[in-house]
Amino acid sequence: SIQKNPTFGKFFLTVGDWTARIWTEDLKTPIMTTKYHPSYLTAGCWSPTRPGVFYVTRMDGVVDVWDYFYRQNDVALTHKIGDTPLSSISVHSGGSLIAIGDEQGSVSLLGVNESLSRSSPHEKAAMQGIFDRETQREKNLMALAKEAKRREVAAQKRKEEEAKEAEAKANQEEYMNEVEKKFIEAVEASNESEGADADESKGKEGDGK
Repeated sequence: SIQKNPTFGKFFLTVGDWTARIWTEDLKTPIMTTKYHPSYLTAGCWSPTRPGVFYVTRMDGVVDVWDYFYRQNDVALTHKIGDTPLSSISVHSGGSLIAIGDEQGSVSLLGVNESLSRSSPHEKAAMQGIFDRETQREKNLMALAKEAKRREVAAQKRKEEEAKEAEAKANQEEYMNEVEKKFIEAVEASNESEGADADESKGKEGDGK
């Protein structure tokens, strides 16, 4: 499931697999992710009156309440509805009643206490600050990852260039060795030819005497 935050429209909640995630329209990655739940999550929704509160339903018949205004590392409340997997959830506009459906078509209506339905005077500003902070943190992480990737590509490019230079140098050395070898062979062949000519001339002089 997916739902925009009723107080901050650019932030939205998604529920899937074993986690719930909070996203912003500015980024392609979530800015906040819950810890892994012990059971597969099936649905979720925000509180219409508390900008930091959201609910998630689970396959094991449990509904979890998260209150990010007070803590982000653990659920604020866990309530067992039954053994049937839950499939849907909706909160009344007043924030004090929750309707929860299961896979057999039954609907349970739960009342929510004031601590989860009534917003404190500073909650809106505080949640705006939390969302903005997490958004900036995710942007910083993305920038660091992008820079690390750029350096990795640059290092790989340098490595390839160095390999090409080493190969070119090796080829040049091989070529120079081959040239030197042919030069020596030519000199030796020339010396042998001159020696043979000299021997032939001495032979002719001896015959003349």
